Amino acid sequence: MSERRAAILSLLCLAGLYSTAAAAETRTFVIGYFGQATYSQDSDCPAGLNPDITVQYIKNLHDLGLPPQRVAEISKGGGEGNAALNELMQYRGRVDGKPVSAYTYPAAVKDPMLHPLVGNVAYGFNLDGKDGPNNFKDPETGETGVDDALARAFGCMRPFRGSLAGRPTYWAWAWGQLKDSQPAWLISISGQDLSKDGDVTVTFDRALHYLKSNIDGTPRADTTYRVDPDPRSHNVLKGRVKNGVVELTEHSAFRMLQNPMVVNDFQLQNTHMRLKLKPDGALEGLLGGYQLWADIYSGFASGAPAMEICITGDIPGLYYLLKKNADALPDPKTGENMGISTAYYLEAVPAFVVSADGKLVAGP
Repeated sequence: MSERRAAILSLLCLAGLYSTAAAAETRTFVIGYFGQATYSQDSDCPAGLNPDITVQYIKNLHDLGLPPQRVAEISKGGGEGNAALNELMQYRGRVDGKPVSAYTYPAAVKDPMLHPLVGNVAYGFNLDGKDGPNNFKDPETGETGVDDALARAFGCMRPFRGSLAGRPTYWAWAWGQLKDSQPAWLISISGQDLSKDGDVTVTFDRALHYLKSNIDGTPRADTTYRVDPDPRSHNVLKGRVKNGVVELTEHSAFRMLQNPMVVNDFQLQNTHMRLKLKPDGALEGLLGGYQLWADIYSGFASGAPAMEICITGDIPGLYYLLKKNADALPDPKTGENMGISTAYYLEAVPAFVVSADGKLVAGP
């Protein structure tokens, strides 16, 4: 081959490479809200909602075996203002007959028998390809066989009831704490042309900065974030965009460092995703899979008793709800399910993303 011909072929190859690169598109986002996907309906708790703390604490005193007269004396002061009541509730666990923390040893507390949601509609994904009496129908896609046992476990607790638009009290509060106390989460979606159907790569990373907000608390669009190089929060997922919706084609594990206030280490198995590329440039949708329910419980336990009194109600009751509704990842020794199916809702706005060394990854 002559030098001239070799040079021409080299130029053609380079032109092809640059043409391919130029055709590729990447859009980057920062998550502006993240919480459980909820779809509460009036009919999904036919036995009524679980009691609030003022009622539940009285029941718990009876469960401890206290005489009715003593229960009446202790309960006169009310929930938050009664030191004797709060002390009894904090140490209502019993190990070898001795009081222990109800939050550290929830299994040492008598099961308060809180009831789960019994409806049949919830957001999520059919994670196991099956359909049964405990599965849901997704209200948006109409998919049946949806696995979202977390919705069933917490669905009749007031702080966890709501919708995607009307956020539950707990998740609205949690996000308010998280967005200013943990590094932001970033999403990059790459494909040949995101306005058309085709294969994509979805990358999740944690930033080195907190979420930047507008004066009204909403996430600020078109700001710049530097990627944290820590591999523990780096996820590369294969997917496909169809009609402006990004779904995964491979359901691998997912991991992001989060915050001990909610979940210290957010991990999913059999990860599923459904994200909408909105006309205004924003992104919204669901992320779900199987999550270790002990990780979920630890966030509540670490904040007790304040978490129990002010927000969630009976924390050992949440422990029993999670344990009884767990539906995946059986322990190889005991056979007990250690995982629970979940679905989380996220909203994201366009952002510029740069690598740790300052090189631009992509922007809106």
